[in-house]
Amino acid sequence: MSLTSEIFLPREDGSRHILGMAEDPRPDGTDLAGPESWRTKVWGSPSIRRIGARFLPALVDVDGSDGDGDVVAPGQIPAFLDEIALVRAGLTRLATETCSPDRTVEQHARHIESRLDAIEASARYARPLGGGLLIW
Repeated sequence: MSLTSEIFLPREDGSRHILGMAEDPRPDGTDLAGPESWRTKVWGSPSIRRIGARFLPALVDVDGSDGDGDVVAPGQIPAFLDEIALVRAGLTRLATETCSPDRTVEQHARHIESRLDAIEASARYARPLGGGLLIW
């Protein structure tokens, strides 16, 4: 299984309308946020928390109280984009500390960076729509 980043629009009743394929402006593949194992091994790792991330580590709580994964509300998109920049700045450290033995740190860093690219693209698509992001 893979984690995905979905764009949602808030409804007046407080629920979320997740954009379907026909409504979603993103190119194919830009919704991928990494393998399911990254929920704890990368995005929820102590390493990413040391960098100062707070949105991405919330992925760990998908089975917690609300079961929604990491919800980035429309008004939080700018702060979320700042967090992505923060993670990029600490990418070498994150890749070094979370790399599995079956790949090199450089390969792992490129994989993390490609998922950050996709997550960032999703957030940038959501912003002008007045939407938020759901990563699950």
